[in-house]
Amino acid sequence: MTLVKSDIPQLLTAGLKTAFFQTFGETPAQWDKIATQIVSDKDTEQYAWLGALPGLREFVDERQPGDLKPYSYAIKNRTWESTISIDRTALEDDQYGQIALRIRQMAGVAKQHLDTIVFGLLASGFSGSGYDGVPFFGTHTQGSAQNNKGTDVLSSASLQAAITAMMRFTDDQGRPAAVRPDILVVPPELYWEASTLLNSALYPDPLATANQDLSANPLQGLLTLVTTPYLADSSDWFLLDTKRVVRAVVLQMRKPFEFEALEGSSENGFLRDQYLYGVRARYNVGFGDWRAAFGAQVA
Repeated sequence: MTLVKSDIPQLLTAGLKTAFFQTFGETPAQWDKIATQIVSDKDTEQYAWLGALPGLREFVDERQPGDLKPYSYAIKNRTWESTISIDRTALEDDQYGQIALRIRQMAGVAKQHLDTIVFGLLASGFSGSGYDGVPFFGTHTQGSAQNNKGTDVLSSASLQAAITAMMRFTDDQGRPAAVRPDILVVPPELYWEASTLLNSALYPDPLATANQDLSANPLQGLLTLVTTPYLADSSDWFLLDTKRVVRAVVLQMRKPFEFEALEGSSENGFLRDQYLYGVRARYNVGFGDWRAAFGAQVA
């Protein structure tokens, strides 16, 4: 959208708002591949329902309601903002293209922030507690002791062991949870190894010895690979089941991004000869169902 001086200030904000949301929509992100988005309508949301649901029974005489487990887990929304100031002289000198470029950069940063906090929370799961009050990746005692944490380096053997462990998870009532992992999340340092593990037609041999195993690779095509720079540790890897209703990470959205402006008629514009453009949103992340994830913290 081309702007001219006569558009100021009536159309300037509208044009920049369009540029922001267009770039925001076009900026690639991966958070939605691993997180469940839940719409929030209050400051803090309680997730007592994260316990298992009662199973089915034959309807013989009357219904027998089953209570949810008394878990108390809350996610408090946080407010996020980003603001830039534009000298009024830049507008007077027809620097609209440069201003729009900065707004587009702001949109990219805003979109990437969702990746930052979603994958950052996943990486913190070795110490951060989930709804059951213990570290998200660790030993959980619902039904029976179950462990969704590993320490082995990424390999065909460790990946197969993690998949088997997840498929054996049970719910709070001791019933099979029917977990089927479908995504492997790794940092950039593990991209090539993970890609080989998941795409090689032959059984990958990490040692590349002369006696290389030429049997079929059971992992080929089994998982989708997600590589993200928002995992700080270069050795940790994560296995997820994203087909579940509640995934490992919850993105709680209270207010999506809004684009706002203070222009010439504002105090800042009058006193400082500057226009302000910014975005604001309210959201936060929290842990969901630990059964949907397996994390390997490699020393």
